[in-house]
Amino acid sequence: MSRVFILWIFLLFWLFPALAGGQEIESSAPEGLINYTVQPGDTLYGIAKRYAISVDALRGLNDLHKDAVLGMGAVLLVPPLDNMRHFQYEVKAGDTLYVLARLFGASQTELMRLNAIAAADSLRAGQVILVPHPSAVPPKPGFGYGIHIFLDSGTAKELTEQARQLGVNWAKIDVAWSRIEAEPGNPDYSDLDALVRALDAAGIKLLLTIYAAPDWSRASYLERMNSSLRSYGGPPADLADFADFISRTAARYAGLVDAYEIWKAPNLLKYWNVPVYEQAPAKTSSGDYGLPAAIDLGPAQYATLLEIAYRTIKAHDADALVVSAGLAPVGFTDNYNSIATDRYLDELLALGAAEYTDGIGAIFSASAVPPTLGCCAQPPGVESHYESFIQNFDALMAHYAATMDKHGIDLPLWLTQVGWGTADGANLAVPATGYEWLTYTSQAEQALYIRQAYQLAQGMDALSAMFLYNLNGCAVRDAEACFFSLVDAEGARRPVFDAYAAAPKAPLPQ
Repeated sequence: MSRVFILWIFLLFWLFPALAGGQEIESSAPEGLINYTVQPGDTLYGIAKRYAISVDALRGLNDLHKDAVLGMGAVLLVPPLDNMRHFQYEVKAGDTLYVLARLFGASQTELMRLNAIAAADSLRAGQVILVPHPSAVPPKPGFGYGIHIFLDSGTAKELTEQARQLGVNWAKIDVAWSRIEAEPGNPDYSDLDALVRALDAAGIKLLLTIYAAPDWSRASYLERMNSSLRSYGGPPADLADFADFISRTAARYAGLVDAYEIWKAPNLLKYWNVPVYEQAPAKTSSGDYGLPAAIDLGPAQYATLLEIAYRTIKAHDADALVVSAGLAPVGFTDNYNSIATDRYLDELLALGAAEYTDGIGAIFSASAVPPTLGCCAQPPGVESHYESFIQNFDALMAHYAATMDKHGIDLPLWLTQVGWGTADGANLAVPATGYEWLTYTSQAEQALYIRQAYQLAQGMDALSAMFLYNLNGCAVRDAEACFFSLVDAEGARRPVFDAYAAAPKAPLPQ
């Protein structure tokens, strides 16, 4: 080969770098992407790492074959450095362009162009592609963006700073009565005082969720209870004891606490354990009591407790809001372990409970179904817990709104607990049997679903507030809550922390 020919080939690649792989310098980047000019020493791996994209995705964006040689001065399409417009998604078995387009709010054509996919059926499991973040939706005026916080001694300042970084305008604090008043007449509010005052000083509104009566108020239940049930909570035997606690708490925090949620998940045995025996229980040969004939789990007793709380709180702080307990999303009724969400809600509202509340509470946190998918087809990679409306974000919210309409109730809906758990990353335990759905969601998907859910919420007329579950479940050693925690078991922030912080929100008051 002559020297002249070699020199001619060199000049062609130097003058026209697109021949060595990449786009022409004059070409404009598609929306959401930017141009990068190849520099001396650049490699595909180095560029991919710099722009948080896989090598395969970088090749796909620029239609580069596997053995392509980068030419100095060649122009490549890359995502912007802030990486807010697009992110990487690993294709799962069963994924199709149609499903992914619905999931990420894009067209199939856009996904094909973005990833240089020639045929709609050419996706393969394990392939990494670029997908767009959902378009930003302006926050609904007055909407409550909340974060769920567990009491943790000595951490008020740190938790408040994290809440400020998230940009929330509400915080929900779980307040176990059993922790505050372990001994009758001797309450200790010190930890709660510190967190309430720190969050209030930061301009963040407060919702306290009151639940879990102390053992001394449940003695008549405990002395007749099988030991396997004693780890569960429930209401006091005498509701006057509850009224006394609510009275002290509302008086103490008048002007500081903006709302109270009365109990949590009273449709579950775990939180509403009141044994009923057809005859007086006797000890078994093991020295334990047998299982009760039933559990007083229906809404009638809860409705009475809600009325007591409402009247008591309003007497001490007329401006404080009262919210009915969020109901656990469950689909079966045995009147022992649980009552189905829809049945409990219908019966509670039929009892006239809405007369004693300023908002209806709800819970959504037992699902791996992406919030943008409809009910109730099986999503790719989700092997169970997709069959009912209670596992579908949009369908559950629609059911609450429809049930309220059925009873002629015009009250705001408060989603006091919302989240997608993940077994991915550092947790305190592995999911127990029945909780396999926690393994279906990655940390990246957890972050994506939260962004999507909060954008969808802006179009739900009845919904006025959502509290993300949770900030510090791992730190307080709650194994179940840790799967949802924004800070993992090793103290690192999960991607969902930044995703929620980036979600558009109503500004904090100055």
